[in-house]
Amino acid sequence: MATTIKTIRGIDQNTLDVIEKRGEKLGVSSNELIRTVLDDYAKRIQEIEASEVLHAQIDDLIAANNELIDTQNQNTLVMGELTKNIISRLDFYLPFIDTNDIKKSRRHENKGAVNPDKDNYEFT
Repeated sequence: MATTIKTIRGIDQNTLDVIEKRGEKLGVSSNELIRTVLDDYAKRIQEIEASEVLHAQIDDLIAANNELIDTQNQNTLVMGELTKNIISRLDFYLPFIDTNDIKKSRRHENKGAVNPDKDNYEFT
């Protein structure tokens, strides 16, 4: 690691004493302790900046998802109105049909297999 010297003005003696004591307690030099604190602070700044970019992208995704949901809701309403319109026209153009009459006039259906196997089916 390259040696970089930075002069920090305005630090009172009490703060330096606290840093010295903490360094002794942790078994590191005050220089190492200050370097570690500055590295951690720089990493936090980078994380905050990165999270701001991610938050903007997530906000865009949420907005797009909300727009999709609104579109689906509008489609559902339109389909419902269309269905009501079709039903009302059917009611207008078709007379009342009793479903019991339809059942009576229906031919009796073969209750056998719906799709017989053509190879094994006997045509009579």
